[in-house]
Amino acid sequence: MEVPEKLSGAKVSKSICGVCPFRCSIEAYVKDGRLVYTRGNTENPNTRGKRCVKGFASIWFAYDPDRLKYPLMRVSERGEGKFKRISWDEAFTIIAEKLKEIKEKYGPEAVVSLDHVQGCTWHYKNFLYLLYGTPNIYDHTAACDGTFTTACITLFGAFWGIEDYENSKYILIWGKEPFEAPRIVGFLQGLMEAKDRGAKLVVVNPRLSKTAEKADEWIPIRPGTDGAMALAMAKTIIDEELYDREFIEKYCYGFDEFRGHLEEKGYTPEWAEGITGVPASTIRRIAREFAATKPAVSSAYHGFACYTNAFDAMRAILLLNVLTGNVDKPGSFLLTGSPNGLEPPLKPPFKVPEDKIAKISKPSLREALGFYLAPDFPTALLPKIILEGKPYPIRALILSQVNPIMSDANTKIWIEAFKSLDFAVVIDIYLSETAMYCDIVLPDACYFERYDILQGFNHAPMVLYSEPALSPPGEAKPIYEIVKGIAEKMGYGEYFNWKSEEDWMKNMIEGLPFTLEELKQRGFWLGEPQYRKYESGLKTPTGKIEIYSVLMEAAGYNPLPEYKPPAIIPDEKYPLRLISARMPFQSNVVTQNIPMLADIEGENWAEINPRDAEKYGIKSGDYMVIESPLDSVTVKAKVTEGIVPGVIALVHGFGFGHWGMGKVAKGRGAHINKLVDTYVDPISGTIAYNECKVRVRKA
Repeated sequence: MEVPEKLSGAKVSKSICGVCPFRCSIEAYVKDGRLVYTRGNTENPNTRGKRCVKGFASIWFAYDPDRLKYPLMRVSERGEGKFKRISWDEAFTIIAEKLKEIKEKYGPEAVVSLDHVQGCTWHYKNFLYLLYGTPNIYDHTAACDGTFTTACITLFGAFWGIEDYENSKYILIWGKEPFEAPRIVGFLQGLMEAKDRGAKLVVVNPRLSKTAEKADEWIPIRPGTDGAMALAMAKTIIDEELYDREFIEKYCYGFDEFRGHLEEKGYTPEWAEGITGVPASTIRRIAREFAATKPAVSSAYHGFACYTNAFDAMRAILLLNVLTGNVDKPGSFLLTGSPNGLEPPLKPPFKVPEDKIAKISKPSLREALGFYLAPDFPTALLPKIILEGKPYPIRALILSQVNPIMSDANTKIWIEAFKSLDFAVVIDIYLSETAMYCDIVLPDACYFERYDILQGFNHAPMVLYSEPALSPPGEAKPIYEIVKGIAEKMGYGEYFNWKSEEDWMKNMIEGLPFTLEELKQRGFWLGEPQYRKYESGLKTPTGKIEIYSVLMEAAGYNPLPEYKPPAIIPDEKYPLRLISARMPFQSNVVTQNIPMLADIEGENWAEINPRDAEKYGIKSGDYMVIESPLDSVTVKAKVTEGIVPGVIALVHGFGFGHWGMGKVAKGRGAHINKLVDTYVDPISGTIAYNECKVRVRKA
């Protein structure tokens, strides 16, 4: 792929985009000492030389005057945002002393780490686990993919699943927003190419999203009821003998039990119609179309998973692929990774002899609270644990590239929890809302300014490489230098005595079928995709696809998916359900300080059905107050038939309403999470952001 003539003579660096968790492999062009252009890695199948608009605009990270440039120490009450500049040596000394003090007084488990699974987090995760000895190392899984990952593990013994849109002929998407939420660019290109070749796209969603706009058919459904429709479809496919009998008999476990379960529960399309609002005739038709068209894929992710009933709904939706034999074949639902994570597995960046590894004496919070099947701890529960000291005291948080006060539900309780801590450290590129409640703030390097090695999201095993295109601003440092400085102060310097970054990168890829030089040359390594892995046995207890989950049974749960209503039901006082939605031009809580994106969408809005709008005297463009039992926000209204009655969709609640971060981000739009109380899925631990009832009025 050609580059513009004006880039002639530019230095090209391989990099990994850090705007969202999906890790696109990119190229960064530096000319005359300035980062002037980026594009997707032309050889990588996930990017095909392309980037999303959020990725393009993130060049601003390298030059944003609001970036953190120096270590800071809090000098006032938490939340007031008053800090003084300190040296790195002072910061390392303070952190080391506090970590030692907390370990001696409460034990290492009293320190909890939270990160966003990107950007050199291997270093401090392994430092805290292998050397310090805390079992409480967590990421943002509970706020994102927890339900999806748990369903993949219990059904397939695989950490992840990838939809092969490009080769599919029938694409059924449930609540997922590939054209709004962060997503791998190459997958979106594949979806549209499939549509151009005649594939049918059906979207089940309470809201007419950007994805639904592109669909051949939009099925508006009542929020939180997707599981009922999926189970009714499954019953239709089985009752009408549309399932793949040979595939089920050879590779699946528990089909007869599932068939009996559906019959016993009465999960008919007529039953589902009363719950979902989708006509029984539509449910039957979609079930028949899906079963008759090969290959096909039934796809869901975070969007519809924001309820306490999400895990069983996810299982039911993925089981449609199983019943029709659309698993791990071209055009279907592809399996990737193992129960332990993506593949190939990467090793720690530093080596610790077996006899020097810290002994873990207490269970992790995830285990102590009984979330045995969840891939991560439900972080929404952390504030209550901090405040109550049960199952044991949590006295310090170390955070990297996360902003839970902004991004997690129930803002008030998070603030209260931070105020009660003995110590909190944040590593970030901005003075975020969470940073304002921390004792020490450390300026991080952005993804253009550091080395990194990460696994990629692909059907085939993938490893990605990143190198600095620029130096960090001021005194900012990449995480591996930060961790090294703290470790040296704590007496662990011998494990961080690398001569160059190449030393720890070689440690991470040791034993893998490529060299660091080969990784540098292309910016990634891609293994061979393996289809039909079920033929050689899966990493489930039975070695088969488990329709009847042995893991669920062993953990004391129903081994078969069932429908339960959401935990929160609107009532007379709060008659509407609030759901969150995404913007295609903003990503989570990280992009709102980019001026060019703010120029496109500088304020979020709430969508309301005309019937509801008329009742409350609200017109498009009016500002309306949305009030929950917890709090209220004021936001611009958009009256549209593209939302089911009785529902308010507050668009991109994660990232607007900033009061920290930077000058561009501050004061724009409304922050949804202050309205949402603390609820999680009881099995996957995923945060139930949409368990929220509200009332509205014209502002």
